[in-house]
Amino acid sequence: MEIIKKNIKQLPIITTTHGVGEKRVLLNNQETSTPLTQIAVTRLKAGEMAKEHLHPTMEEFFLFQKGDAIMTVGKKQIMCSSGDFISIPANTLHSLKATTDIEIITIGCVIK
Repeated sequence: MEIIKKNIKQLPIITTTHGVGEKRVLLNNQETSTPLTQIAVTRLKAGEMAKEHLHPTMEEFFLFQKGDAIMTVGKKQIMCSSGDFISIPANTLHSLKATTDIEIITIGCVIK
């Protein structure tokens, strides 16, 4: 395994798999031998929403860098803002709605 160094400003901006917002992928599963699916910096504009979904084989982690959002996990609504960290277990329904423009670091990890 080689050392990987990237500058986020030089990474391409792509649409998220949920069809809203944009992200820059810092590391994907083809660049590591760990169970990571990816590490990305994701941005959503105020009002954008990743609709309710689940990942049967992946845990997902969110570190809120900027802005405010509502994370719904199951039936529980969690208000999130800069500095907050949320861990979503695999196979758990969740959604995310940006109440202001947000920037989050997202990390996906495959479970066995």
